Amino acid sequence: MSNRHPFKRFVLLSLLALLPAFLLAALYVVKDPFHVIKPYKGRVYNPGDTIALTINWGHVTVESFKYFDPDGHFDSFIFGSSISGYYLIKDWQPYLPSDAHPFHFNATRETLVGIRNKLKYLTSRGVPIKNALIIMEDEMLQRHPLDGDVLFVQHPETTEDVSWWDFHQMFFNAFRRPELVGYLLFPSAMVQTVLDKGYATTDITTRIEPINEGYYAWADSVIAVNPDAFFTQEHIAKYTLPLKELPCPPKIQEGVKSLLTEIAQLLHEQGTDYQIIIPPHYGYEAIDSQDLFLLENIFGQERVHDYSHDPEMGSQLCHYYDDGHLIAQDCARLIDSAYRTVTLPSPYLLQ
Repeated sequence: MSNRHPFKRFVLLSLLALLPAFLLAALYVVKDPFHVIKPYKGRVYNPGDTIALTINWGHVTVESFKYFDPDGHFDSFIFGSSISGYYLIKDWQPYLPSDAHPFHFNATRETLVGIRNKLKYLTSRGVPIKNALIIMEDEMLQRHPLDGDVLFVQHPETTEDVSWWDFHQMFFNAFRRPELVGYLLFPSAMVQTVLDKGYATTDITTRIEPINEGYYAWADSVIAVNPDAFFTQEHIAKYTLPLKELPCPPKIQEGVKSLLTEIAQLLHEQGTDYQIIIPPHYGYEAIDSQDLFLLENIFGQERVHDYSHDPEMGSQLCHYYDDGHLIAQDCARLIDSAYRTVTLPSPYLLQ
């Protein structure tokens, strides 16, 4: 055959050489490990999941919105990073009009660019933004979009900086890591490896999918009844951090100021009733007074609520699930304080 049919032999050898790549691509499409191939059908985790590969929550947010909005008719949004996820809609709802339809529109390591893009995305789809709660931590004032990272790249429908081709090529290249392929083929044998590498997590939240909300049902119930059972010595030792030197330097540069002004303008054009909470951060990273003044000047003093200066919340781990995420009951207190007060005191400083 090699003498009489050289072309057929070439084709056969080429197909054999390409077979591993075809099988790898087929495995990727069938398993869809990052939830970016198959259409979103209203659920991220399966019932009983105790481990999952880390995924891009900004992508999930957009797909969740597209899936549920036809029935949800959303018009009120919580924007921010993963920190904003525990400002629960049930705690925000009492301060909204009775006919409001709220939704979490957050993303992991959200940026000002990301918030601006999401506002423009909603506006372009004709979605009303009647109410907004923006959780704008100090770090966000200098954070840049990580569009080269599969965990943080923006959804292509919300930005012109990421094409669909680049988006999917990035995820496929990430999937090709031997540890991930091994985990999909032999999960029980590779589970500890992907956990150690940071490719997977056991941090599975309880999800209310129609509003894109995840929360720690077990942790919240334990903290409410017996906080010491959650904030054990082992837990405290794991997350103990040195306090940052104060005051923190100003972070708002001219480009950031322009972004903030654009966000304010988009909210103004929509006639949005909005509030901005600057949350505390474990380690006590208080926002600079000059940055706070600029935020109040751009958005209005009555709309900017700074709790980053609070010494108790900045230094006590008992207010956090880990070293960065404020527990839901404290998030609820900040919502209550922001909507009920004009002088903007911290609810803890009043004690």
